[in-house]
Amino acid sequence: MKRRVLIFTWYYIFWYLLFVFSRIAFLVFQWTNTSQLSLTEILNTIRYGFLLDNSMTAYLCIFPGLVLATSSFTMSRIPFKIVNYYTLLVLILFSFIVVVDINLYSYWGFRLDATPLFYMSNLKAVSASVSMWLWIGGLLLIAGLVFGLYQLYHLLFRHQFLSPEKEWVSFPVLVILCVLLFIPIRGGLGISSLTISSAYFSQKQFANHAAINPMWNVAFSITESNDIEKRYLYFDKPTVLKLVHPLVRKKGNSISVLNTTRPNILVIIVESLTAKAVGVTGGIKGITPNIDSLSHQGILFDEVFATADRTDKGIAAVVAGYPTLPGSSPLKYQKLTEKLDFLPKELNKAGYQSTFYYGGTLDFANYRSFLVQAGYKKLVSDKDFVLTDQNTKWGAWDHQVFNRVLSETPTNESGFFKTILPLTSHEPFDIPIPPLLKGNDPQTLFLNSLHYTDKVIGDFIRIAKSRNWWKNTLVIIIADHGSKLPGNSGNDDFNRQHIPMIWTGGALSKRDTVIHSISSQADLASTLLGQLNINSDAFLFSKNILSTSPNPFAFYTFNDGYGFLTPGNFLIYNTVTNKFNSATTQKNSLEQQQSRAYLQFLYLDFFKPGQ
Repeated sequence: MKRRVLIFTWYYIFWYLLFVFSRIAFLVFQWTNTSQLSLTEILNTIRYGFLLDNSMTAYLCIFPGLVLATSSFTMSRIPFKIVNYYTLLVLILFSFIVVVDINLYSYWGFRLDATPLFYMSNLKAVSASVSMWLWIGGLLLIAGLVFGLYQLYHLLFRHQFLSPEKEWVSFPVLVILCVLLFIPIRGGLGISSLTISSAYFSQKQFANHAAINPMWNVAFSITESNDIEKRYLYFDKPTVLKLVHPLVRKKGNSISVLNTTRPNILVIIVESLTAKAVGVTGGIKGITPNIDSLSHQGILFDEVFATADRTDKGIAAVVAGYPTLPGSSPLKYQKLTEKLDFLPKELNKAGYQSTFYYGGTLDFANYRSFLVQAGYKKLVSDKDFVLTDQNTKWGAWDHQVFNRVLSETPTNESGFFKTILPLTSHEPFDIPIPPLLKGNDPQTLFLNSLHYTDKVIGDFIRIAKSRNWWKNTLVIIIADHGSKLPGNSGNDDFNRQHIPMIWTGGALSKRDTVIHSISSQADLASTLLGQLNINSDAFLFSKNILSTSPNPFAFYTFNDGYGFLTPGNFLIYNTVTNKFNSATTQKNSLEQQQSRAYLQFLYLDFFKPGQ
């Protein structure tokens, strides 16, 4: 075998083995999840990851293969230097993706794809979840990994690049090999090209994720088409409308729980307020004593589920009553948000003054443009706090934000709609008070941060009760999304999506009441408007929880699927494999058909013709 063909062969093996070892590193660093797999499942991550690893290897070998082919006619070492420089650049990209992927998976629960690009417009906000030392350590790790791998590459190939000779016969062989690379790139000779579904083999989501090649996943997600003819089209349109109608219908009267139809309204969207950490929803006792107490002073909705897993998606659900597609966010699509109906806009029409309070930056994930479109007349963010008050990586502490709300709400003010988004219970979970629990592990830090925010809310409510506006005010406490903590709930686990919603305040006519109806975070819009006698028909994906004819169900999405809950039933559907991972109903049951029709209905609304 001629030298250039041998170099190409070993070069191919070099990259393939790097992907295998990177998977082993991923499994080691994610040992909490890996330890829940059997040895067979661990080995299967390599077996089922083969096609994606092989595909990415083939992609990376096309350019070197062609360079080696053209070098067959010369004795110059320049082509070999080109291969060296190319390899160095790809090793930098490889090392960056592998390190970032391993770290982000701990926070996000899915393999690296194009999603972080949506958040990269504000590096300060992106970096706020992790400490400076972790960033420095990550950069050093990337640099060390690049250095080590490039040295290994030189050790393996240096002697092969010495004293090049003309090898005319290598040219056609290498050209043929480069052409044949399109077979592993496509995943075989079949009609369909390779997709991420080839890595899915287990009912355990982590096992499937471990089989994914992160470099391939990033490239695929960047180039993936939004062609609706290839996505989420399960039924013809009449069938979709027939199946979805019972889910989106608006019927029944609203059961009034207020003593006025024009209360002041305060909506507090708490970062990561999971039901698993709230005592009154079956969580850990003592973490949120103030929220627990407030639930007895008003109404607790104990079967509410977040629509997705990120704050931007939660804001869309609460403010616009709009759910999100798997692995996406409504805030990404300007044309979509321009045509949405918004809670603040509807309230403004009724004479309210709408204000949004946040201690962090709004120049992140399109927050600002979305909130302006939503109708908020005033936005308060990190720029409105003095620098000495911005003591967290995200911005101002929660107590500083709530104090700002109190200072800007005179005792006799009326007709206001204020939305507050606390942020301290986001990673890295720093707090300005002594912790409730001892420990430095992520779960303990998270619970301590929630305890701090709970204390802030309790202090805020105690002061608010002394203001004249309190007796005519409705306070709504809800989460932006759930959390994998406490425990280690997967993205598809409905326990991760379970959140509390509490209504309290002087405007309530009901006390110590619990509503058990299964509902969604997106249902807040229609439910609130129903209490104000304002038509909510425009909020297509939001239903009135307090209707005399309630329609109990919840739909939530994660990166590669959705969950669908009805009384006594739950479904977990994987949109990569197009299969139900978990289901308490028979195959092709009404619930299964309705859930897929609902996803299709949402997708078609997301990308209406001309949008």
